[in-house]
Amino acid sequence: MRHVALQDPDLPVTALQQLAAAAESFLRRGVARHPNITDALLEQLLSDPDPEVADDAAANSALRPTRMYRILTTADL
Repeated sequence: MRHVALQDPDLPVTALQQLAAAAESFLRRGVARHPNITDALLEQLLSDPDPEVADDAAANSALRPTRMYRILTTADL
């Protein structure tokens, strides 16, 4: 049911926050890809212990260009 909720582009931020704290990485990955994600949640998920979650967060179009630049610079890209 929680996975289906992530299909709603207007899912409230409070629901995204709860799902971002889920033990299941597939739910955190869904939050990381969600269009309604906040900057704070993106920052949180960029540091997720699961590299796939962090990768999804880094690929989200809502990520600010300055943060993208810092990620690329840190990775020597």
